[in-house]
Amino acid sequence: MKSFFTRLWRSFCLVLGNQPTLTLYFLPLLQRFWPGFVPDQYRARLQAKQWQTADMLQLTLQVSPRWQGFVPGQHLLLTIEHNGRYISRPFSICSPLSLWQSQQHIQLCCKINRKAEFTPLLNQLQNGAVLNISAAQGGFYWLQPAVPTVFVAAGSGITPIASMLLSQRHWLAPATLFYRVRGAENAALLAELKQLAQRQPLFTLMLSDSRIAPAETLQQQLCADISNKQFYLCGPQAFMQQLRNTLSQHGVTAELIKQEQFGLAPPPASCSTTDPLLSANFIRAGFITAVTLNSQHSLLQSAEQYNLAPRFGCRMGVCFQCVCDKVSGQVRDMRSGALSGHGAEQIQLCISQPVTELVIKL
Repeated sequence: MKSFFTRLWRSFCLVLGNQPTLTLYFLPLLQRFWPGFVPDQYRARLQAKQWQTADMLQLTLQVSPRWQGFVPGQHLLLTIEHNGRYISRPFSICSPLSLWQSQQHIQLCCKINRKAEFTPLLNQLQNGAVLNISAAQGGFYWLQPAVPTVFVAAGSGITPIASMLLSQRHWLAPATLFYRVRGAENAALLAELKQLAQRQPLFTLMLSDSRIAPAETLQQQLCADISNKQFYLCGPQAFMQQLRNTLSQHGVTAELIKQEQFGLAPPPASCSTTDPLLSANFIRAGFITAVTLNSQHSLLQSAEQYNLAPRFGCRMGVCFQCVCDKVSGQVRDMRSGALSGHGAEQIQLCISQPVTELVIKL
């Protein structure tokens, strides 16, 4: 019954203001009285920034008292205004829980891609700048610290794992971190983790240098003693999936492997660059735009090529800002390869690839 009224209210808002909520319809007016206001988000003020590595910038944020906190390992959406529009990206919280509890501060370690649109803007921020953050989200957190645990982090995958380890106060079982990086100079948060290893005898830090140690060496180390252990993996999608497959082949059950990954999965092998082009009708405010889709691109990319300007945020399937209604047709989830149904349902444009001809309401 509740979902029925939710859908009914959303439909009413779309008819009245062409927005899923009336807050979005009145947003320009609200922002005249409260500059920087973003619905369902919280204010955060930049306190400090420092380079952890040559391309990893750490931000220290003073968060709003209304913000409800986080479980170490979770991420949030960071939103900034740029050229008259709001853009968002997901970042894992890398700081210990005690920092938020004692000072209302959190820290984000952000990999700066100098050719991208969003992350270079972070280095231009001045102390005191006001940003917006979402509620903490995600299910990647340390469930059973009483069980011996092996963590594997690669690159910026260290951020949620560092938060888990640095937040732990009552160590009940051994924990080992294999930190895969290209040289110690590229290891963000390494100083904090080394300090933890020095004062906590149950924690072991293992640095794996990709310049001299092949991935097979790391896999052998992981599988040397896997009995009665749980595993937490975080890093680039392809590498983490490779490690997961190796652990599974050595008898580690799926329940003992928690995985967080960055980036989207490659398309199935059956999808070639010679796949035929597909067509779609995008409907907005009663107007229909017929477009040609590339089956290798996301629906968001295709819509943007035709200047349809759909709403979006993280472009990774995290923030749900690009959710819209699929009227008919089938899409593939770029993260998992899972296929949708052929009928009406909600989809995320940024992680959906076309499989058949489509009708979509923006």
